[in-house]
Amino acid sequence: MARDRNLYVWQAYVIVMSFVSLLCIGALCYVLFQSGTNSKMVEDATAKKNEAENRFRQENQKGQLLEMILGARPTNDAEFQTLKGSISGTPELAEIEKKYIADMALLGPNVTEKNYRKLVETLMQTVRERNLQVDAQAKREEDLKAKYDATIKQETEAREAERARADKLAADLERAQVNYAQKEKERQDEITKIQTDRQKLAQRAEKEKRDLLARVDALTKERDELTKVNDALGKKIEQMSGEDFQYPQGKVTEIADGGRIVYLNLGKADGLRPGVRFGVLDDSVGKIGETKPKARLEIVEVNQQTDHLSRARVLPDRRTATILRGDKVYSPVWQPGRKVSIGLVGKMDIDGDGKDDREALKSLIVQNGGEVVVDLQADGRQEGALTVNTRWLVMGEEFKLLGGTLEGANDVAARKRLELEQQAKALGISRIDLDKLMGWLKGSGEEDVVPLGAATRASDFIRREPPPPSKGRVSGLYQSADGRGVPD
Repeated sequence: MARDRNLYVWQAYVIVMSFVSLLCIGALCYVLFQSGTNSKMVEDATAKKNEAENRFRQENQKGQLLEMILGARPTNDAEFQTLKGSISGTPELAEIEKKYIADMALLGPNVTEKNYRKLVETLMQTVRERNLQVDAQAKREEDLKAKYDATIKQETEAREAERARADKLAADLERAQVNYAQKEKERQDEITKIQTDRQKLAQRAEKEKRDLLARVDALTKERDELTKVNDALGKKIEQMSGEDFQYPQGKVTEIADGGRIVYLNLGKADGLRPGVRFGVLDDSVGKIGETKPKARLEIVEVNQQTDHLSRARVLPDRRTATILRGDKVYSPVWQPGRKVSIGLVGKMDIDGDGKDDREALKSLIVQNGGEVVVDLQADGRQEGALTVNTRWLVMGEEFKLLGGTLEGANDVAARKRLELEQQAKALGISRIDLDKLMGWLKGSGEEDVVPLGAATRASDFIRREPPPPSKGRVSGLYQSADGRGVPD
């Protein structure tokens, strides 16, 4: 029985201890859970504590700064600057600092300790010194007291006036802030309006740009079409005003001195002058541009008594030909009543010696009643410009290529030559080569020279037909087929 009772006791002990263990485990879990919650609370409390300490430190620094300003504690400039930098960004302190700096300026630059207490002391010291001065000047105690009272009253009124002025300034500041806010709002509204207008203008500009680009494209196409039409018309004008359509200016009316002197139906009324040269053409010639003159004349005298009469000499020529009454005379550089405008392009070698003879050519053109309005030299220099009144563009030697390319100056000259040719084409100006022009202008003894060597010209060695046999006393050069003299 005793053993059974001990067994029951032991079983009860085990059961009780099991319940106790379970309770301990539950308590331990609760403690662990509560420990995590408490740690968060501790961290929050620590953060709040640090925040409170920061605010306290900031407020403490503000208090120290205000104490320094008021003079409740010694003023140290370095410490003052440190405190001011640590609490910068506070609007109310910035306003106090601004007023403090303005007020401390009253102490002057030599005062090291600057605060309101020192300012008051300084003001009081000033008042005392002023009172002492009044006392020194007063002779009687009553006058001193009266002056003292008057000074105190004046200072009191000044302080009150200053206070009133400060109140007024504060009110003005408030009104200014309200006005500033209002104007800022108006400015923002204006900016918004400007941005809206700018957007609208940008859209309008973009639309106008697209319209203009479309119009430019249309005008470009129209310009291209007009250019084609202009080129076609230029070709027609060039054909219509070409040298094949030139007409003779006059004709031979009389022959004298064995055919060495002739008379023309041109004179002072036509603006003719001595020195002008003409080529002589048969009366049957139709196209002047395809015909070489059979002789050349030079005007030696213009009859001043008659409007249309002049005397000319026949220039010497190796190829003799008979000049007949009624033969036509023509010069490419002379027109009745006006000057013929001529342009020169390239090297002008008129005698085949390889040198540029443009000055001699200009003199010859001027002598024959023409004028040079544009001159493009072989080195690219250009003087003058083409106009609608320009008649001829005289083409000299082409610019030679060196190694397949044009050198700098020649390249410029070639481009300018091309531009002049295009302008001449557009303006309907006829082009004539130098040899053809000189075929009408040359003929005097000094010009009638046969160059040899590399400058030899085949045209200088054309076979000459012998003159017809004489059938009477008149030279065969001036006889008709039946042997009779050719009538003048």
